[in-house]
Amino acid sequence: MPLDVKLDPRDVGVLVVDMQNGFCHPEGSRGQAFGPDSVANPRAIIPSVLGAVDLAHRLDIPVWFTQQVHYNEDVTRGRRRIPSHLERRGVKLELCRRGTWDAELLDEMKAIKEDRDEVVVKHRSSAFFQTTLEGELRMRDVQVLVVLGTTTSFCVDSTIRDAYARDFDVVVPADCVADSDDAAHAATLASIERFHGVVTDLNGLTAALDG
Repeated sequence: MPLDVKLDPRDVGVLVVDMQNGFCHPEGSRGQAFGPDSVANPRAIIPSVLGAVDLAHRLDIPVWFTQQVHYNEDVTRGRRRIPSHLERRGVKLELCRRGTWDAELLDEMKAIKEDRDEVVVKHRSSAFFQTTLEGELRMRDVQVLVVLGTTTSFCVDSTIRDAYARDFDVVVPADCVADSDDAAHAATLASIERFHGVVTDLNGLTAALDG
């Protein structure tokens, strides 16, 4: 899926969303609650995500990793009157709790992460919600945000919508994002292409940046 435009690496930032044990490891919360198939898709994109981060490092493109962290004492969730998406499915999932292995980045992400890369701790689905991400992107003069990671139809989608609302250009390599629901994944990519950005793949991104 080639891009129709060339990208100047000086305009670009790469955001890796929630590639953490809780979302992607068979022994993490999601894998334990729903079985190994629930993390098969996030695990399948690991090589492509690593390839995209390596490309960014090679071209001196800044990289951010998000880290979803939930607090046991988060009283705001208890105020909700409508059950969460998990509660409606009858699932009790203690995901990515603060200070746990579950919340840590995957070992593969830790291995490729460099000191110059940033980690954005977030407490809700969007990487922009009450975080420092927007300010950091502006300070680094990023205009084009390449979004990778999981889950396509939730945290990735929420982040992309917020990026678009803040007038960033969004690029999504389809082989670098994943969802446990294939239909939701496809629908979100179609929505991104229709409204919020452009969908390509790692080869297309590489050609646009490095061609």
